[in-house]
Amino acid sequence: MKMMTDDQRKKIEIRQLAGELSGIMNRLHQLHEELSQIMVDLDESRMQADYEAVALHGNKEYRVLSRIVDEERQRLIIGEELGDILSLEIPSQITVEDVIPFVDDELAKKFRSLRDGIRRQSCELRAQNRLGEMLHGQVFEHVEVYLSPGTRAWVDTTENVEQDRIEQGDSFEADF
Repeated sequence: MKMMTDDQRKKIEIRQLAGELSGIMNRLHQLHEELSQIMVDLDESRMQADYEAVALHGNKEYRVLSRIVDEERQRLIIGEELGDILSLEIPSQITVEDVIPFVDDELAKKFRSLRDGIRRQSCELRAQNRLGEMLHGQVFEHVEVYLSPGTRAWVDTTENVEQDRIEQGDSFEADF
């Protein structure tokens, strides 16, 4: 049996880690797509003042964001391992362009496409978040007039909370 050289072993490790990294980036791309749709649904629910749908989409958003955080952690771990193997000065700051010279053309193209797609999605999500924040405030400025005191408190907990307690009678909460 023939022994592998250090260079051969290094190439195999690079291919394996690059494959893992590609899979992680692909999942991140898909999760960003899913999050984008959830944000649209959440904005629509807010505009319609459908509080059940807002809660449902808010829960979905939380789960997807948690999965994105998990995938990002994995990306950082695998990326740093790959950066170590590539002998980067600061392995944790690895970029797609650092990996490209060590992978085949097909994987290089996939890496660039995923990187560009995730960047684009991130910019779009930031814009959606800003729009949602603006819409959320404007919608409830107009809708609050029609909400009951209990619902209004749910929308803006800083407004009329004391007044709601007085109107609703004694609460079950005890002050300690």
